Amino acid sequence: MSQSSPDYSKGAAYVNGTYVPISEAKIPVGDWGFTHSDVTYDVVHVTDGGFFRLEDHLDRFHRSLEGYRLDPGVTRDEMRIILGKVVALSGLKDAFVAMLSTRGIPRVYGSRDPADCDNTFIAYAVPWVDVIKPDVQERGAHLLVAQVPRISQNSLDPTLKNYMWRDFTRGMFEAKDKGFDTAILLDSDGYLTEGAGFNVFIVKDNKVITPDRGALRGITRLSVLDLCPELGLEPIVGPITFEDTP
Repeated sequence: MSQSSPDYSKGAAYVNGTYVPISEAKIPVGDWGFTHSDVTYDVVHVTDGGFFRLEDHLDRFHRSLEGYRLDPGVTRDEMRIILGKVVALSGLKDAFVAMLSTRGIPRVYGSRDPADCDNTFIAYAVPWVDVIKPDVQERGAHLLVAQVPRISQNSLDPTLKNYMWRDFTRGMFEAKDKGFDTAILLDSDGYLTEGAGFNVFIVKDNKVITPDRGALRGITRLSVLDLCPELGLEPIVGPITFEDTP
């Protein structure tokens, strides 16, 4: 009796050198990516079958790898091939495609030395997920400037992608409790940073301003800044206080 083919219809993943359906993609509980959130990642959008600014995402992913001193043992060219294959296996034309590297499991049991870990490379493609649901986008999202401050960039560099969302999670609970859709955070000095999974902008006169601190250098953010001059708008990366917001 022949073995049935894997079902990639809900997404495809690459883990430990093997392609598997997304439901079979797992990391061990001893991986520091799980136990210490010692992991970095990036996400690129596939729309109508094509990657959006893949090279910019790979550039940012490699900056994050270097910043966290992670070596997944996969070249940039190999990453392109793997990312393309998980999309092809999934058959998705509009996909959320992630690449990530975890610290891995220590070779020496109980070690607290990150050098004792073998870093990993994982990739997967699943159906696209909007940060703000389409129906909320249609009416306009209600955002709360939360009381919880963004974690200090002296402790966690916000320009390096990470899964440390405790500040965002607290902010989102606060927003939901008060009837808002989601939250944006200020830093401890009162300057605007970002939201959970999105950059923010304010528009004043012909200026489009986005925060210069506490925020990821988003690829969508980069696209907005690139487009501004074509629309007769002046793009500015600078400080924004709560009082500056409309």
